Amino acid sequence: MTKTPQAKIGIAFGLFLLVLLGLNLRPLLTSVGPLTDELVNATDASYSHISLLTTVPILMIGLLALFAGRLTMALGYKKGISLGLIVLTAGLLLRAFPPTTSLLLLSAFIGGFGIALLHIIIPELTKHQYLNRLGLVTGLWSAALMGGAALGAVITPWLANLLSERYYALACWAAFALLSLLIWWLPQNKVPTADIPPRHKLLRAHRYPRAWFLGAYFALVNAGYAGFIAWIAPFYGEFGWSAQQAGNLLALFSLVQVLGALLLPALSRSQDRRLWLVIAVITQMIGFAGLSFWPNASPWLWSALCGFGLGGAFPLCIVMALDHLDNPVQAGRLVSFMQGIGFMFASLMPLLTGWFRDFSGNYSLGWQLHIAVGAIILLCTFKFNPKRYRQVLTERK
Repeated sequence: MTKTPQAKIGIAFGLFLLVLLGLNLRPLLTSVGPLTDELVNATDASYSHISLLTTVPILMIGLLALFAGRLTMALGYKKGISLGLIVLTAGLLLRAFPPTTSLLLLSAFIGGFGIALLHIIIPELTKHQYLNRLGLVTGLWSAALMGGAALGAVITPWLANLLSERYYALACWAAFALLSLLIWWLPQNKVPTADIPPRHKLLRAHRYPRAWFLGAYFALVNAGYAGFIAWIAPFYGEFGWSAQQAGNLLALFSLVQVLGALLLPALSRSQDRRLWLVIAVITQMIGFAGLSFWPNASPWLWSALCGFGLGGAFPLCIVMALDHLDNPVQAGRLVSFMQGIGFMFASLMPLLTGWFRDFSGNYSLGWQLHIAVGAIILLCTFKFNPKRYRQVLTERK
C-alpha cells in the first residue's frame, strides 16, 4: 500500500528524532579524552581515576538495563526518553563548575543514568516502529550514536580554545541535550504506546543460557570501544600531539564507525549475521595491532580500522539479539538484559587499561588485550545460528 505524504513526513520526522537521540549518547564520554591531561593536572587524579569518567556511565547503562522492564512499564516511551534527556542535561551542567575528582565522578554518574534510560528504550521503540527495516534503522541509530562521539571529540577542544575556562567546553553539551528535549516534545512526534504483555508473560531473560551468552558476547564487543575512546587521545598525547589533534583522531574513529554501522547491518539482509561480524572483528583486531606495535606508522589508518570494525559490530550485535524474538517488547527485554550484562563488564575495560598504563608506563598492554578479546569474539560468533534461535529461547536453566 502506497504511503500518504503525511505518513512519509511522519516516518522522516521519526527517523530525524532517532538520529537526534543517538547524537546525545556519547559526548558525555568522548568530550573527556582530548582534555584528559588537563583534567589530571587540575585534579591531581591518576589515569585510573580519570578512566572512571568513561567507566561509570557505561556501568550505569548496564545496571539500569537489568531493570528495563519495570522502567519501561512505569514511564512508557515518551516520558522515559524525556526523563533520560533531563537527567543527562543535569549531569553535563555539573561540568560547568571548576573540576574536582568527586564532581567529575558525580557528573559521570548522573549523566550516565540519563544515557542508560535512552539505551533501554530506543531499541524496543525501534523494533516497534520499524520492524520491516530493523537492520537499516538500527544501523542508522548506531551511526548517529557514533557521530555524536565524533562531535564530542572534535568540538570540545575547539570550544575549549574559545572559552574563558577550558572546562566549560565539557558542559556545553547540556545545551544540545536540552534542545533535543524541546524537539522531542513537538506535537509532530507521534510516539506509539508500548503494548506490554501481563507481567507474568514478560520474558525473564535471566532464565535462559542464551541471554547470558549474548550478554557476555556484547561485553566483549563493546570492550574495545570503551578502551579506545578512553585512551586514544592521551595515548597520542604522549607522542606530542595537541588536544585538538588527538580529538580529531578520535573524531575520525567515530566517523568511520558511522560508515561501519550503516554499511555492515545493511549488507546483512538475512538473519545470519555471522560473516559480517567476523569481518568487523578482524578489521578492529588489525587496527589494535597497529596501535600496539607500529603506533607512529599510520595512526589515522589504525584508528579508522578500529572504528569500522567496532562500528559495524555494535548494531549487528543488537539486531542479532532482536532477531531471536518476533514480539518487539519481548525482544526489547532480551536486548536490555544483553546490554545490562554487556555494558557492566565492558565498563571495566577503561579501568583495566588505565591500570596497565599506571603499572607499565605505556599503553601497549592495553591494546594487546583488545587483540586477545577479538580472538575470543571470533570463536563465539559461530554459535549464533539463526535456525536455532527459537529453540535456544525455550531451553531454560
